[in-house]
Amino acid sequence: MGILKTIKRKTILLSNLFSKNFIIKDKNIIITGSNSGIGLELLNKLSRENNIIALVNKSLENINYKKNIKIIQNNFENLEFDETFIEELNDFKPNILINSAANFGPENQSLGDINFKDFQKIININVLAPLRLIQICLRSNNLRQIMNITSGMGSLTNSHDGGYYYYRTSKTMLNSISKNIAYDLKNKRINLFCLQPGNVKTKMNSSGIISAEFSAQKIINILGEDNSNFSGKLIDINSKILNW
Repeated sequence: MGILKTIKRKTILLSNLFSKNFIIKDKNIIITGSNSGIGLELLNKLSRENNIIALVNKSLENINYKKNIKIIQNNFENLEFDETFIEELNDFKPNILINSAANFGPENQSLGDINFKDFQKIININVLAPLRLIQICLRSNNLRQIMNITSGMGSLTNSHDGGYYYYRTSKTMLNSISKNIAYDLKNKRINLFCLQPGNVKTKMNSSGIISAEFSAQKIINILGEDNSNFSGKLIDINSKILNW
């Protein structure tokens, strides 16, 4: 199994060896979940030449502090968005919002073990918090791009097994909301990308094939291209349109 993973990883890296890497400059960017995984790698790359609000829940130990990074702790589990928090985001005048934060939930998510309080917390983090942040960021009239990070586990077309009700359902809901919002924002020329990042090795997915750093750069490339043909579509890191 380890050999197969290595082969897959090398094949992916080789196929992208000569692809163009974009650099995004002089933007105001909000990144959620920016203390680990893809969110942290996006923070590390985008903070080089942009102003960042890094939204985190608890741990700050992985973040390298810079003067152009403002770190705000917020608990999405309870949808805590007070007026001070909302004003900070409005005053920042974000151009790009990246909804990267997610919670997988407990390992045991079988049909007979669903705890609806825990289920609601996962929906709050993975679905309703991104939706609320989009609402808030639209107020300043500077928002041009939204990147919602979803998962293959949220796909209806490619779902071939059961279980994992909290995470699967929340990502399916995020997909649906993303498509709906893209329609509403089309006339405002705001692109919303719903991206399936691939089998990324993170804290939530220790068996992943590609690195969070690799996935983050591919996400930046999509933002750099800013192709409206992909707005409201489910895409992978190579801009391939996928079935919902």
